[in-house]
Amino acid sequence: MKVLIQYTQAGKYKDQAWDAFTMRAKGEIQAVTPSYAAQLIEQNKASLVKTEDEQIIFHR
Repeated sequence: MKVLIQYTQAGKYKDQAWDAFTMRAKGEIQAVTPSYAAQLIEQNKASLVKTEDEQIIFHR
């Protein structure tokens, strides 16, 4: 299970330790693991993508 995030800062990111770094643009949306989403949100590098009624969007 993954959650959708929207990057608030451009940069090189990787979801898993074994993944290669990829460039992401500010505003780009990506499905990532919940733990990685939490790290990015805590560092103010991303925000969760939610529905109009504030529900988190999950991706399988």
